[in-house]
Amino acid sequence: MARIRLEADAQAEHVMAKVRETFESRDYLWEQTGRLTATASEGGKPVKSLAVGVSQRLRVALRIDSEAHRLVLSQETLGAAYAANGGGLTYVRLSSRFRKLVKAVREDLAAAAL
Repeated sequence: MARIRLEADAQAEHVMAKVRETFESRDYLWEQTGRLTATASEGGKPVKSLAVGVSQRLRVALRIDSEAHRLVLSQETLGAAYAANGGGLTYVRLSSRFRKLVKAVREDLAAAAL
C-alpha cells in the first residue's frame, strides 16, 4: 500500500484524471468503480476478481481519501499460484512494478501541483 499526500486545495476529479492519464500511458486498463475509487489492470485487460491472488499481471486499487488529503494505492495481485515454481520471484517482480508505478504517480502529481 502506498499513500500519496495531496495538496489541500486539490480537487478529486483533477487528481483522478491525472492518475488515470499516468496509468493509461503505461498500458493499464482503467476502471472507475466510484467517484473516488478505481482499479487499474496491467496489460490493457482486466484482472478478474477471482484471479487477483494468482495473476502475474499487476492490478492496483486506487482510493482518494478526501478528509486526509491523500491518494491510497493498493497492490491487489500477489502471484500466489506460482509459489511452487518461484512464487517469491513473481511477488518481487509484481512489487517492483508497483513501486515504479507509485513513483510515476507521485512525480506526475507533483508536476501538476496536485
